[in-house]
Amino acid sequence: MVISSKIINVLLLSGVVLFFIGTFSFIYYFIMCFVIEIIISPLYYIIGWLLFVIGGFFIGITPRKYYHSIKRGNKRPLEIELLIIGLCGLILCTFISIATDIYIYRNDGIFPFRTLLFFTAGFVGFIIIKIIRKKKQ
Repeated sequence: MVISSKIINVLLLSGVVLFFIGTFSFIYYFIMCFVIEIIISPLYYIIGWLLFVIGGFFIGITPRKYYHSIKRGNKRPLEIELLIIGLCGLILCTFISIATDIYIYRNDGIFPFRTLLFFTAGFVGFIIIKIIRKKKQ
């Protein structure tokens, strides 16, 4: 049975949307529980995981030739779906790190600066990779 490209595009785009909604339901849960300290139902967390997994599955089963891409100035294509996955992962990691810092600060009274160290290490690593790539060319 051959699946049409229209169905594959719908699955891919619905996977991206579910991945995005799952990410922001995680963020909503962490903001409410750890930052504002309002006890909400863990249903947001469970639904977020479920949508996250289903969206990732839809994106994962889609062949790479169906990804939407943008041609950049250096003639290398930028695949939009992979960019969205990367941004969702970065946003999720940032909010979990910030929520952990705030939770530690409220319980111990010492702010650990974990998020600041995470971003500094990531930025320095990015700069080092850029310098190494320029030297290879």
